Amino acid sequence: MEFIYFSFIQGVFAFLAPCAVALLPGYIVAFISRNSQNDPGVGRRLYRGLKLALLSILGILVVYAIAGGLIIVAAQMLKDYMKWITMGMGAVLIVMGMFMVAGKDLSISINMNNPTDRTEAVEAFVFGIAYAIGALGCLFPLFLVVATQAMAAPSLWLGASYIGAYFVGISGMMIAAILLSTFAKNWLMKYLRKILPHMERITGGLLIVAGVYVIYYQTALL
Repeated sequence: MEFIYFSFIQGVFAFLAPCAVALLPGYIVAFISRNSQNDPGVGRRLYRGLKLALLSILGILVVYAIAGGLIIVAAQMLKDYMKWITMGMGAVLIVMGMFMVAGKDLSISINMNNPTDRTEAVEAFVFGIAYAIGALGCLFPLFLVVATQAMAAPSLWLGASYIGAYFVGISGMMIAAILLSTFAKNWLMKYLRKILPHMERITGGLLIVAGVYVIYYQTALL
C-alpha cells in the first residue's frame, strides 16, 4: 500500500518535469487568449476546461501505454533481475537529481509555437502527447521504477494500482492546471513566472529523495 502513495507522488513529479512543464505556459497563454473578448458563464468555462484537460490526458495515456508496452516486453526477458534493475533506476534518479540541483540541463525541447489550423480539441490531444513525451524524456527512470515495481507486485490488482496511482498523479495535475487557467488565469500566470526558473532544481531535489526511497524500499524486500 505504501508504494501506491509513492507512485502517485512520482506521477506528480512527472507532471513537474522541467522539460514537460516548460510547455505549459505557452499552452496556457494560448488557452486563455482564445475567446478572451467575451466572458462565458461558469458552466461553459468548466465544460471547456474539463474537455480540453481530458483530451490532453488521453494524449498522455497514449504515450504512456506505448512506453508501458515496450517495458513489459523487455521485462519478460529480465524478470529475475527486476529488483536489481529497480534499485539501479533508484541510483539513476539520485544522479539525475544531483545534476539538476547543480543546474545541469537534462531536458529535451519540443517546439509547440508553430501556428496551426487544428481545432482546439485536436490541439489539446497533441499537447498531451507532447507533454508525455517531455515527461518521459526528462524523467523516464521515474516511470520505469513504477512500471518495474508493478510487474514485480505479488498480485495483478496491486501492480495495476501502482500504475493507476501514477497516472492519477499526472492527470490530476493536468486537470488542476487547466482549470486554474480557466478560473484563475491572472494568478496562475503570475506564479508560473516565479516558479519556472527554479523548477529544475526543485525537481532535482525531489528526485534525490525518490531515488533514496526506491533503493531503501527494494533493500527491505531482499
